[in-house]
Amino acid sequence: MFGTQNYGGGFTQQGGASYRPQQAQQQSAESLSLDDVMQGGAPSAFSKDDPIGTSVEGEIVEIRAEQQTDFTTGEPLYYPNGKAKPQVVIHLQTSLQDPDRVGDSGIRGVYVKGYNIGQLRLACRQAGVGDHPNVGDRLKATFARTQPAKTRGYNDAKIYDYVVTPKKQSDLSAAMNDPQAGQQQYAPQQPQQSAYGQPTTIGQPAGLTASDRQTISQLAAAGKTAQEIAGLLGKPADQVINALGAGIRQEPEF
Repeated sequence: MFGTQNYGGGFTQQGGASYRPQQAQQQSAESLSLDDVMQGGAPSAFSKDDPIGTSVEGEIVEIRAEQQTDFTTGEPLYYPNGKAKPQVVIHLQTSLQDPDRVGDSGIRGVYVKGYNIGQLRLACRQAGVGDHPNVGDRLKATFARTQPAKTRGYNDAKIYDYVVTPKKQSDLSAAMNDPQAGQQQYAPQQPQQSAYGQPTTIGQPAGLTASDRQTISQLAAAGKTAQEIAGLLGKPADQVINALGAGIRQEPEF
């Protein structure tokens, strides 16, 4: 999954070859390592020889829109009506490692253009993040199929499917799959007996569903603090603390 990026429509993009000095200034500091820069930029996530079904997944560390350029001359590309041909460049932090790259950071470039821009927009709307993903979201891109070229002599276009996972949901999934989960247990509160002999359950704050309380307990068992749980679920910290009961103490804020 290293090497040349095929855009469809007859153009290919060698990983990192599109990074010119003026473009490199737009890179976020965390998206490229020094080794990446010295080796010509982050490699492409896909190559021209990838079979259908090939996919790459990772956290978005940088995303930008730019004009397509001719691979050979570097000249900007335009439609017949004079409008610039756009593309979206996304850098993902992946677990990929190329043994031929010194100090491979795992950063890979995903280039979205033409029909695939609409594919990405659809995935973003389905994920509820708007028309484009954001830094911190997770993106999975899959080479799904090819589309015959409309112009003779050009390569068939590669069509990709995308799945976008918003950052908050990604953080919650990571917390729920924490390998340390279950090492710290919290005893559930026992119902108190009311003055009239009827059991009264405490620690069930208004505004939290049974599912919320279960998730809070699981996150607490994974070692998350009340403040962290509140941030992940978008709930007030006092509700989370109340749900956990006297066994959880709110940490002081500095």
